[in-house]
Amino acid sequence: MRTVLRSSHSNHWRRMLSPLLNALELKCNSTAYRPVMDAIDLLKRYLDQPIAKEGAFLDEAEKIPLAGGDELRKAVMDERGRVERIPYELCVLVSLRDALRRRKIWAPDPNRWQNPEDDLPPGFEENRDVHYDAIRQPQAPEKCIGAL
Repeated sequence: MRTVLRSSHSNHWRRMLSPLLNALELKCNSTAYRPVMDAIDLLKRYLDQPIAKEGAFLDEAEKIPLAGGDELRKAVMDERGRVERIPYELCVLVSLRDALRRRKIWAPDPNRWQNPEDDLPPGFEENRDVHYDAIRQPQAPEKCIGAL
């Protein structure tokens, strides 16, 4: 599976990555997803560099965001501890997809991927009790979880 993904990404999908990432303006309100944003910025810096024998790895002097435990490290690092670009790009794209689905990373223009803060009605914090009553949900998370 890894070989097929790596081959498909490096031979086909990667061509669209630079125009796509350069066209998207991504935003993030969550500090927990800041490493994903940093990783995307890192990818943007490397996308125009060809992947050849000497360019197959990220520069060791770079601050490379790597969160995800030993499995991720095994997937993106070689035996000498260098971070391979193609597996790293794939892992960053998977993290970006997950963050977009959770709306932790968003794009300002499209409705579906916009800032989740904009979905709240005006004055939500001041009228929180009114809004929770309207949807018949308790404000205490323990009560909501207990009901499940």
